[in-house]
Amino acid sequence: MNIKEQIQKIDSLEFELFQQKLELVIEKAYLKGVQDGQTKYNYPPVLTKKDLTEIFQASSSTIDRTVARKDFPKLTTLAGKYPRDEVFEWIKNNSI
Repeated sequence: MNIKEQIQKIDSLEFELFQQKLELVIEKAYLKGVQDGQTKYNYPPVLTKKDLTEIFQASSSTIDRTVARKDFPKLTTLAGKYPRDEVFEWIKNNSI
């Protein structure tokens, strides 16, 4: 096998490796989307304290303390209602 053929073989192997890596990334993104669909988007766009109790798996007193925080997302026009997407973003930003 001459050098040109060896280079073509290496290029071919590199392309195959790239394809395999790309497929893994796509699969991981798909599985993350499915997981989000089963958890995050399973809830309505506007959450209640009951929803928060399920999401946080915490007692109602813990939820009361959490929603009392100034930085916790709330709907100002509806008492006791919380925007789902902002709540999940808050969890993401406030998790260790």
